Amino acid sequence: MLMRQLSILLWSAAQARRLDSWTCYIACAAVTAMAAGAAYLLALVALERGGWLPPPAFTNNLCADAKLAFLRDHPPKAPTELILGSSAAWRGIASEEIVRRHPTARPLNGSFCGLQVNQTAFVADYLLRRYPSVQSVLLLLSPIDMDTCSGTDARLFDRRDVDAYLASKGPVWSYYFRYFDPVSLVRNASLVKAAREDRLPFYSLIFTPYGDGPQTTDASRKLDIGLFDTIDPACVPSLRRLARTIADGGRRLTVASLPLLSAGVERSDPTGAIHDHMVREVKSAVVGTNAVFWDGERFAQVDPGDFVDPIHLRWTGARRFTRQLVAATGFGAVK
Repeated sequence: MLMRQLSILLWSAAQARRLDSWTCYIACAAVTAMAAGAAYLLALVALERGGWLPPPAFTNNLCADAKLAFLRDHPPKAPTELILGSSAAWRGIASEEIVRRHPTARPLNGSFCGLQVNQTAFVADYLLRRYPSVQSVLLLLSPIDMDTCSGTDARLFDRRDVDAYLASKGPVWSYYFRYFDPVSLVRNASLVKAAREDRLPFYSLIFTPYGDGPQTTDASRKLDIGLFDTIDPACVPSLRRLARTIADGGRRLTVASLPLLSAGVERSDPTGAIHDHMVREVKSAVVGTNAVFWDGERFAQVDPGDFVDPIHLRWTGARRFTRQLVAATGFGAVK
């Protein structure tokens, strides 16, 4: 009996020590986590005060996240025209020219960097739901936007998180914890201030009041855009659904091809066959809708000097191209 009681006492003491060890471990882990969180928050505050804090990484793409930050800081007031596409559309449309031709137009450039057309369809659905005042949509495309849809996730960001972010007027620190990526944060912090101050000629994060991303540099660059040698069939259904959605919503869709610097893409499409393939797919996708198609690659009068690189127009070229597009399609005219 005595031995049994002694065994119980020893077992209880061992359990108590084990419990104390676990309690200590949990307490230490909690304190460490709180300390790390506090240090991270202080680092964010320091970056913000110095102008080096990038926007929350909803897409983990700096220029796309900067577009979301622009929409939060400058909420569009009942836009009537929506411009969609990738970075070439963001850089290549001068919305001021739309307003110059049609003064009652209120355009919003909703283009994001680096999108395939299935991702553009996702963005279009989100923005059209958020801004129901939109009456006309301009979709700008090049073969580069339609070559890898099958390997690209269409969902660019979490809708609910972005909704809450755009609606918020207060601190947004929680998103830096939810989308924590120290490597991306350090990389983006190292260049975002210069980009916002237009000191990086090819990576400027300057926005016009309409959301365009002008490149005002006189410099040019070579750009390794890879080899696009076909139109991915997976892109076409996304384009067709987008055209149908816009038509079913009573809106007018204008699709235009973007001019490319021929000398910069000759390795990919020396005869224009890929471009012609894209045009056929675009026309088949919008058939039966009220969409208008304009082949800007073929008919826009742009000069080699209008390009910063093979796929992006400098601001003088964007103005010239936009004027021609508006004249040819009537985009921005009141219904």
